[in-house]
Amino acid sequence: MTYDPITLSILWSRLLAIVDEAGTTLQRTAFSTVTRESNDFAVVLMDRYGQSVAQSSISVPSFLGVLPMLTKALLKDYFPPDAWQEGDVVMTNDPWLCAGHKPDIGIVSPIFRKGKLIGFIGTIAHSPDMGGSLWGAGARDLYEEGLMVPPTKLYQAGKPNQTLFQLIEANVRAPRQTIGDIRAQVAANDQGIRSLQKLLDEMHMDDIEDLAAQIIAATEKAMRQAIAQAPDGVYRYSYDADGDGINEPVHIECTLTIKGEEITVDYTGTSGAHSLGINAVLNYTYAYTAYPIKCVFSPEVPNNEGAFRPIKVTAPKGCLLNAQKPSPLGARNITGNILYAPVFGALAQAVPHQVQADCGAACWIVVLNGQHTDRKKPEPTFVEYFFLNGGYGARPTADGLPTLSFPTNVANVPIEVLENDAPILVTEKSLISGSGGAGQYRGGLGQRFSFKMIGKEPINISILTEKIRTEAHGLCGGKNGRKGAIRIVPERWIPPKGLAKLYPGDELILELPGGGGFGDPALRDPKAIERDKQLGYV
Repeated sequence: MTYDPITLSILWSRLLAIVDEAGTTLQRTAFSTVTRESNDFAVVLMDRYGQSVAQSSISVPSFLGVLPMLTKALLKDYFPPDAWQEGDVVMTNDPWLCAGHKPDIGIVSPIFRKGKLIGFIGTIAHSPDMGGSLWGAGARDLYEEGLMVPPTKLYQAGKPNQTLFQLIEANVRAPRQTIGDIRAQVAANDQGIRSLQKLLDEMHMDDIEDLAAQIIAATEKAMRQAIAQAPDGVYRYSYDADGDGINEPVHIECTLTIKGEEITVDYTGTSGAHSLGINAVLNYTYAYTAYPIKCVFSPEVPNNEGAFRPIKVTAPKGCLLNAQKPSPLGARNITGNILYAPVFGALAQAVPHQVQADCGAACWIVVLNGQHTDRKKPEPTFVEYFFLNGGYGARPTADGLPTLSFPTNVANVPIEVLENDAPILVTEKSLISGSGGAGQYRGGLGQRFSFKMIGKEPINISILTEKIRTEAHGLCGGKNGRKGAIRIVPERWIPPKGLAKLYPGDELILELPGGGGFGDPALRDPKAIERDKQLGYV
């Protein structure tokens, strides 16, 4: 069956509403702040072949294409179509099948109608803990990063796998939060299935196969048409990043080829696997390479399988961007979050008015872990995450915004929530004047964020920073943004990436980098310069 354009648009919007409703279910039933407050999750509706049809609008880019990759792998190597039953739920956090590190848990449920398998719905969410060393870059190999669950039925025909639940509960620091979040993912899948069944009843449809095929084809057509307007060529860009932030930097070499309606990105020449857990697996590298390309060429079309068919990504086996066992992967987000910069740097040579300058750091992350002194808390151990952002890169027609998350879109944890859940007091959160790179359009400002440890006992901290040794690149004549910095009072050494202790009275001061500028600074509007001075931005 072929749907007319109006009907197709309505049904497509309905599918997006279904996955967004499922995402809201996940967010509102989750126990952890990383899911409930920071929105570090995604929901994807897929056809019976595992091809994505609709993805929730609140979705971090790291999950682009990952759930379909996982579902296709499940169908091929673990659970063929005839092995699924109504009420089944499969779980895994295998980084090479799922989202690149163990804290991201993939949950996939089949969708049946009149006894026939018609599709799948899946969620990925960042678990508050999976055991091992505290989440971050501090583990020396994959095995120190906690529990890895191969694809396993968490529920079989609606019956819970109590052994798997007990295994997880016995291996994590905050079992109430972790199990609660897993159950929230299952609830989100169930909500999505119920809503889809209602839509199918309303439209007198037996499956989604024809609708999915038409949606995917329309998306692929839009993407190919947009790519075809860019000039063919081979475009290269080199990019250096902090690595460990001390004496083991990393280098990313990006070769981007536009040929007709397709783009290929090759990372040959990139550094080998790193000693810290900042290595990325290829499916994660693909997600964070494809996302900026989609932002450039087809930003308005919702994500599904069709958007990514014209994009190919390769990286040498064993390098930083195609890590193999037993390389540690815990902080792969730091590496993935900077891949847009070499991609935009290469595309600036082809479509300079469709890209933006480098942003002020990959998203900085702080994880706090310890014991509550208040015994009234429902769980004695806390594991709390929060995310911080530097300045947004300037664009061809606008300044970069301050402290904006890109390319990930995780949200801030409100200070009140953070102070309630961990023994800290936030002492400053302010913009850093002059941190944005100069240009015709100025880079966004970084921020200073500091907090004091007010608990009575030491707590564990895992820190992930970037651009304390390097800078956000300006584009097309724009200047680089200012570096970041990290220090602690009383003064002592603290790792830019890694594990440490916070003691009562310690104050941690984090200064996040500014974004790069875009265009020649001599061309900046004098009125904009005067406004920057009045606001204290320079």
